[in-house]
Amino acid sequence: MEAEIFNATCCSNYIRVNLDAITKNVSILRSLAKKHTGMIAAVKGGCHGHGGIPVTQHLSRLGVEEFAVATVAEGRSLRKAGIQEKMHVLGNFKSREIDKYLENNLIPTVSWAEDLKAVDKEKLSQANGGKFRVNIKVDSGMSRFGVQCEDLHSLVQTIDSLDVQINSIFTHFAGGIMDREGNQAQLDRFLDCSEDYVARNIPRHASATSGCCQQIGTDLDYIRPGGAIYGLCSVNDIPSSELFQELGFRPAMSVVAEPTFYKLLPAGRRIGYDGLYTTKEPEWIANIACGWSDGYRRKLSLGVGAVKNNRTGELCPIVGRVSMDSCTVRLPRKPEASDTYSLLTDDFAEKTSYTPFTGKRHT
Repeated sequence: MEAEIFNATCCSNYIRVNLDAITKNVSILRSLAKKHTGMIAAVKGGCHGHGGIPVTQHLSRLGVEEFAVATVAEGRSLRKAGIQEKMHVLGNFKSREIDKYLENNLIPTVSWAEDLKAVDKEKLSQANGGKFRVNIKVDSGMSRFGVQCEDLHSLVQTIDSLDVQINSIFTHFAGGIMDREGNQAQLDRFLDCSEDYVARNIPRHASATSGCCQQIGTDLDYIRPGGAIYGLCSVNDIPSSELFQELGFRPAMSVVAEPTFYKLLPAGRRIGYDGLYTTKEPEWIANIACGWSDGYRRKLSLGVGAVKNNRTGELCPIVGRVSMDSCTVRLPRKPEASDTYSLLTDDFAEKTSYTPFTGKRHT
């Protein structure tokens, strides 16, 4: 099976995405929210690098109600792939993109009214035979973009005057999983400034991965998880990772490779740029065609990182320096011809998974 994949991709390594893990993660997220609370799945960045179209299609089959992307281009790509659910664009609305929003039935995010005012009012009133819809983002403490809490009422009045429909009002927490106090304070500010619009049946949402894990804001109209869907902890300090694991989340991605070359080197041979590793005895050294240009960090050099033999389960340390498109690993013996290795494992192992490792090594 793996040989077929290597042949099909014309590459000696590939990304494997476990859809069963994603299914489990979605189920956990549902259990952390109230029964009436829907889900807006953040599928931006190609589902956090897991494959935007196939994973979004899988989420659709699981019954996820709505999706959120970062840009119009991402939303358009998913529409072309046949994704029909309501689609939110989390990036701030620009008036020049209005035709693309209309053509692809996308819902923009607004933090001010300037760009809405710049759009021909006929386009706003004739979008898909009804009113143009927008989401309002409130800056409750993240301090990126979003209307300030005290200015929300004025923005709502302006949007109403433009005869634009407010689809939802939302905010985003700045704190990680362990920052309950900070996230709760943001939620309190958000609820206070948006309370007047509950009577208008305007949905509200606030809880992304950290909020879901804390069950802060999970009783609103929607949760809006991203990383947790794919088994990615929002902050990679050790306490957060441990809590994330205790909740049952599982990483969905692994990276599998086959050696492109291996050899038995004598003692005293220097390996890699600057010769930072020297063999102490005759050692089997294998080359893996993955390096820092592929996202495999230089900080994993010199035994900091390792790969896992998928047949034996043995860990093989990275020796020498990770280069642009290659790294070298020390094997315990001559490999079998069919041996493959995981550069990234879909678990919480210290040496080979992303979560605990990045928390300890700040990668």
